Amino acid sequence: MEQVIYTEKTDGIAIDRIRREAAFSMPRKHLHNEYEIYYLLEGERYYFIDRRTYHVTGGSLVFIDRNQIRQTSQAGSCSHERILISLDQSPFTEFLAFTGEMSLPDFFRRHSGILTLEKEERSLAEYLLDGAVKELHEKKTGFRHMAMSNLSQLFILAQRHMSGPSPSPGLPLSTQPKHRKVDEVASYIIDHYDESLSLEMIADHFYINKCYLSRIFKEASGFTVNEYINMIRIRHSRELLSSSSMSITEVSESVGYETITYFERVFNQYTQTSPSGYRKQYRLKNDF
Repeated sequence: MEQVIYTEKTDGIAIDRIRREAAFSMPRKHLHNEYEIYYLLEGERYYFIDRRTYHVTGGSLVFIDRNQIRQTSQAGSCSHERILISLDQSPFTEFLAFTGEMSLPDFFRRHSGILTLEKEERSLAEYLLDGAVKELHEKKTGFRHMAMSNLSQLFILAQRHMSGPSPSPGLPLSTQPKHRKVDEVASYIIDHYDESLSLEMIADHFYINKCYLSRIFKEASGFTVNEYINMIRIRHSRELLSSSSMSITEVSESVGYETITYFERVFNQYTQTSPSGYRKQYRLKNDF
């Protein structure tokens, strides 16, 4: 059973709160352009982010950078309740730039990962989130400014926690043996994405039965091995399309694809646009 407690949205900001009593895994399998904050109020979850699997418990904030690969899965009881905030680059970046004390891209680049809050911090975080939701729901004069003000205080809370005299111990990595093995495989793929890769080759490299590897990788990350390879390659191809003058064919070859036709099909699958369309959109948006 799923209960949507609230869902609020305005330009560049979306917040929803959902409680689930049944097993759930995130269905989305595409690269996202938003920054995300995941706050777990109750329960526990495994959270796979890029190349690591974390054990997230109630009172934890998860900061997810743009283009990071992520997926949640069941840990312990099925029951859990979470809040998810999605932030576009604009207008929140402009709001933070007003004081010059914080940069949204820099914050997520430096602080992506898990932050487990103490009791008082947890109360403050929930107060700030409730305040932001109230502003978005009531839409009184200046509600966007007030909502962004609450969320900026959440960032400051996180920064102070991380730089305080008693910061949290190491990140809560899952201790499950299968998760540790999947993390090794994910790291290998990230380091060798531009080479010829397949489930069979990777299984041989790690001396693992390919059926076993396929099963535990899907269970831990939410993706098949081939899906993960493609997402890593497409993420790198987007960087090349936006930062270089390489041709589409050159980009395709540099990220490990043997044919441009297959590259274009996979690119469209994970970004909902073509490589040339993505480059054009990027240049128009950034006056490149």
